[in-house]
Amino acid sequence: MYKRLIMVFAIFLLSVGMALADETSEEDMTDFETVEFTGVAFELNEPAEGLMGAPTVWAVEVSTDEEGTFCSEIVNVTVFQATPGPWGTFDENITGGDIVEVYGAFVEDETRCIAAVTLQGSEEYYFELADEVADEVVEETEVAETEDAGDAEDEVVEETEDGEVIDDEVVVEETEEEDDTE
Repeated sequence: MYKRLIMVFAIFLLSVGMALADETSEEDMTDFETVEFTGVAFELNEPAEGLMGAPTVWAVEVSTDEEGTFCSEIVNVTVFQATPGPWGTFDENITGGDIVEVYGAFVEDETRCIAAVTLQGSEEYYFELADEVADEVVEETEVAETEDAGDAEDEVVEETEDGEVIDDEVVVEETEEEDDTE
């Protein structure tokens, strides 16, 4: 008799739990605070072989800090771990020294500064190579060799998008024409 009573009680609890889970919408869930920044990928820390579930973490030197206050110039970004998702995306081709853009949820320390960033929590989070700067005047740098009386020297020649050579002392800036008519 007690077995049947316990079984009925267990089924009741399971059905109540399932009903509550169905009523919970995404709006009721906790929103993560996010941060977006640009930095230089410094060092990749992958889990050692045999450490199941350990995180894959990039150390990133922060270069633009527009949205938050970081605890230090270098912040750890967890790009993957064997835990339930959703997880954002990260470019596996990134190497140390690459300029990266990061968008993810952050973890604050007791002083309310950003101590770490994670891609866990949304498929919209990312860790990727930064786009080229749109305002960059000099598109490419070439090394041209010149020879003076048997001595070989390297001369840096900079060119604009049009292929015009820029002298060392001449600064070229691109400006957009503004429409002054209103």
